[in-house]
Amino acid sequence: MKEYAVLIDSTYCTACNTCAYRCIQEFRYHTQAAKGLFRTFVAANDEGIYHKRCMHCLEPECVKQCPVNALTKTEYGPVLYSIDTCIGCQICVKVCPFGIPQFDEATKKIVKCSLCAQRVGNGKEPACVEACPTGALQFGEYKAMMAKAKDLAAKRKLTLYGMQEAGGTHLFVLTEGDPVKAGYPAVAKRAVKMKALPADGLVRVPVVAGLVLGGLKKLSDRKESIASEKD
Repeated sequence: MKEYAVLIDSTYCTACNTCAYRCIQEFRYHTQAAKGLFRTFVAANDEGIYHKRCMHCLEPECVKQCPVNALTKTEYGPVLYSIDTCIGCQICVKVCPFGIPQFDEATKKIVKCSLCAQRVGNGKEPACVEACPTGALQFGEYKAMMAKAKDLAAKRKLTLYGMQEAGGTHLFVLTEGDPVKAGYPAVAKRAVKMKALPADGLVRVPVVAGLVLGGLKKLSDRKESIASEKD
């Protein structure tokens, strides 16, 4: 399967949050959204616009640290979450450098973007990208989105965030000013290691983790369990 990424061009974003509303409809998590728990949300301040959503890291710390393999990294980009497997330990909340996973005290489960895996698996783009009225969100093959992000950053003198932060992500963000001032976390940059082995040296098979959220059926069964990380 092809590897995908999302490009966010903040210069076209109006912070209308159409992406957030469409996401709520797609996954039917109205109750959680009412409590301020979103899979994606856009905030605007005097320094810029911030899209709070999973960065889908190339080497996700949440996947490495999850003791029950509730979080898995797929070969096509998304970091997926299995609500059935999760034990609510909140380790992912603590270790994510971008501060993304949100804990729902009522359900004792996590709220996190899945990059619309159920849509991508059927050849569609994520719901947020489809709904964006200004074209600020774009979706495509990873290398193509990376090349486009670099090109736009150079031509329009924009700052590119997500390229090397935490070792690289599947979300490229273009901003006119400092992305940190706009709201993005100040995350240490590391050289991107494509298809790198995890710290324990074990080869993990990328899989599509089962998703069950708001009545959503599982996309597929796990082909091979990911070895648990030991403290």
